[in-house]
Amino acid sequence: MKTNMLKYFFTSVLFICLANCTYGQTYPIYKKLSTIAVLDQESLFSDTKWGENILKNVEDKVTKLAAENRAIESELEIEELNLTKVRKITAKIEFDVLAIEFDEKVEKIRNEQALKQREINNYLNENRKLFFEKITPILLNYINELGIEVLLNKDTVALASLGSDITQSAINRINEKLDDNLKY
Repeated sequence: MKTNMLKYFFTSVLFICLANCTYGQTYPIYKKLSTIAVLDQESLFSDTKWGENILKNVEDKVTKLAAENRAIESELEIEELNLTKVRKITAKIEFDVLAIEFDEKVEKIRNEQALKQREINNYLNENRKLFFEKITPILLNYINELGIEVLLNKDTVALASLGSDITQSAINRINEKLDDNLKY
């Protein structure tokens, strides 16, 4: 009787194991793994010839604006000192009118200079947008050549192997393909 029970027990265990093995084989097996790569979009812009030209133009404009601001600031400081000297010898009402005019002049200059800064920022943003519009077909073609299915911005990835970063090779491809004579 003990032998029959042992046979029954082992037979049951055998059927359970075989059943589990067959269920395990019903899951799909994917032969092709998805290829994912990362790139640094900021470097893509700043390290290409086209991006370097844009950034150089922006830097020149900012430098020019900063020099202009310093010159205006010096002129306004002199005017403010003269206004302070006039205060001692001018009637209060006349001085108040001069002070209001000076304040309005300063406010107008601030607005004009802020507008120039916004124009520089707009220039950079518009050219950045144009750059990414122009390189999108180049990047799509390049990742297709490499067999990459997903391309992520490096900033959104927590960890990635060094080999998954295609930034430098993408920069080289963009420099080869993108017309360097685009309007800046």
